[in-house]
Parts: sequence; C-alpha cells; structure tokens
Amino acid sequence: MSLSAAANVLVPAYLVLQSKGYQVSRLQTEETEFWIAEGNGHRFAADSTIDLLGVIAVYEARGENWPASDEDLEMYMKHFPS
Repeated sequence: MSLSAAANVLVPAYLVLQSKGYQVSRLQTEETEFWIAEGNGHRFAADSTIDLLGVIAVYEARGENWPASDEDLEMYMKHFPS
C-alpha cells in the first residue's frame, strides 16, 4: 500500500478528524486559509486537513511536552543535514 499527501486525502483526513470528535472549521482570508480543529479543550490549526491531522498526531504522541529538545534537534540535524 502506498499513500501520499495529495488532494484526494483532504476529505479522508477531515473525516478522521471528525471521527476523533473534533469540530473542524476553515478560516479563510484574502491572503490565506487555515483549518482549525477544536475539541477536548484543545485547539489546533494548520494549512490543510492533512497537516491538521499531523499536528494532532504530534500532540497525541508527545502531549504537552511536544517541543523537540536540544538533543532531538541535534539528532535530527545529523540525520538530515541542510
């Protein structure tokens, strides 16, 4: 199986967000568009429903300590140099 972030995944990502109990809305201005998911006392925002689902996955996996530590950043930079 192979799946890539593309337009045909936007609606399935939205459906997953709904199934997780989030209220999903879109904030659109002339310059930009943001997708927002709210639920369980939390609010998440991203550029697309796919990105929004990813942000929520980071929070679900790492919790309130979601930021990377200095050691995490160093490991990442060694693995993926600029």
